Amino acid sequence: MKKVLFLVLFTYSLNCISQNPNNRSQASSDIQFYFGKKEFIPATVQLSNGKTLLGEVQDFDSPNVVEIRDFGFKPSDLENDVNYNRKKIRFRKNATDESIQIPADSINYITHFDTETKEIKEFKRLKILKTKNNGEIEETDRVVFLPLIKKDSINFYGYNMELQGKYVRTVFYLNNSKDNLAINPLDFSMSDLFKNQDRIAQEVVNAVKIVTKDCPEFQKTLDQKMTITEEMKKDAMQRYNKMQSDVNEGKKKLKTKKEKKQFEGDVFANYYLEPFVILTESYKTTCK
Repeated sequence: MKKVLFLVLFTYSLNCISQNPNNRSQASSDIQFYFGKKEFIPATVQLSNGKTLLGEVQDFDSPNVVEIRDFGFKPSDLENDVNYNRKKIRFRKNATDESIQIPADSINYITHFDTETKEIKEFKRLKILKTKNNGEIEETDRVVFLPLIKKDSINFYGYNMELQGKYVRTVFYLNNSKDNLAINPLDFSMSDLFKNQDRIAQEVVNAVKIVTKDCPEFQKTLDQKMTITEEMKKDAMQRYNKMQSDVNEGKKKLKTKKEKKQFEGDVFANYYLEPFVILTESYKTTCK
């Protein structure tokens, strides 16, 4: 299991460096969020009391992309600016019906069909947990709607980030499907990573433990010791280079910039999440 955690950190550091030539030093830390459009879209709203509403909601049709202007950040630095922190959701049954505002704390999740991507998108209302400086996990006052990336026993919610039009990283939160708590296991900046990898690795372990606390047997495997060899580093580098090559080859087969951008983001995100997907599969196998 330590090998998986090593790959998490190694992948992250490679990704930061490859997307950050000359350190991309900007004086500004401005960010641009592309979360939603103003029109109403057909959607299903599941309330926390179990009832389901069919109709239309406003401002949830989203490409799930954040454009940043500065590289030296960690995801939690941006949380206060994310407009997924909705207090009320505007809903109507149809275009001729008068809209109403539904308190966000009465909603479990919202789903809608994206006519452009032909996909069903889900936004779940999640209470955000955070790792403190001493490595312990604490609750925050953040309760936000996050878009689904991958649904499983351990769900992945989050979004992609871009810098100067290029993919930088996928900010994602782990959520046990049995509750509405979520935590970002990689809430650190590139500079943090190079300062203390052992501390960062333990924070990753703690984050995974908090969403798998219903299975103590699985959690024991997270603490198993394993020596990181040069062969493991070489293998990680080769897999990363192959992924880069696959992106370049795949983009050649696509015509529009939008298609190429979407393809690149999807491949990078899948690669970025892979170590945690492996953890999820191990969790499911151990905790049947």
